[in-house]
Amino acid sequence: MYKRSIFLLFCLAITQTHFAQDLKSFKVNPGEKVYDIITPADRYAFNDFQIGQGFYKSNTVGTARMNYNALIAAVEYIDEKGDTLTLDKPENFKHIIIASDTFFYDKVYLEQLATAGNIILGRFWVIMISNHQRLGSMGQPTDASVDAFTTLSSSGNPLKNMVAKEVLTYKESIRYYFGDKFGQFRLANKKNLLAVFGNNKNQLTTYLEENKVNFFKEADMLKLLGFLAGL
Repeated sequence: MYKRSIFLLFCLAITQTHFAQDLKSFKVNPGEKVYDIITPADRYAFNDFQIGQGFYKSNTVGTARMNYNALIAAVEYIDEKGDTLTLDKPENFKHIIIASDTFFYDKVYLEQLATAGNIILGRFWVIMISNHQRLGSMGQPTDASVDAFTTLSSSGNPLKNMVAKEVLTYKESIRYYFGDKFGQFRLANKKNLLAVFGNNKNQLTTYLEENKVNFFKEADMLKLLGFLAGL
């Protein structure tokens, strides 16, 4: 029990601090650039582009200055010309290390928060459109259907020079995932946990009920990681 408590305290201590606990929302008015309202400090994981290494599944390594951009949910890098580009074919990487942080890619980019044995706790951070409204004749927002979402969500990075035509509301979203040493992850929820840890169904169900686990709360996920490691 003593060792278990120490482990849980260690997990809590290594929590990363790139993202605030209170999720932000951003309002982009007509005529404003999305990238002007959602600033680099808001959309990037690091204050500056850091030295990063991409470890390919082919056992080669690529090095460049990198950063994670939550607005497009992708890793960007600076090429030899000084241009900022989106990292291509992320599924070809085993993992990516930026500064001292590790990212995995399994349909989405997941930042490694902590590990326990062969279990990895990952976090997916994204800034997405939550609402879009057209201005009516009196200058007030209406709920009319618009095509802005499709346009802004196209491939590549169309947001860089995009000027809003409607009132756009963006919100941060953070979800947690549990993965294995092979980089295969599942969204943290009761159904997925029971599918993976089915042999310990009774213990897991009891833990989730007694601790009233919130799958959107980082502290709960770190504690849950410690519990799963002890099964």
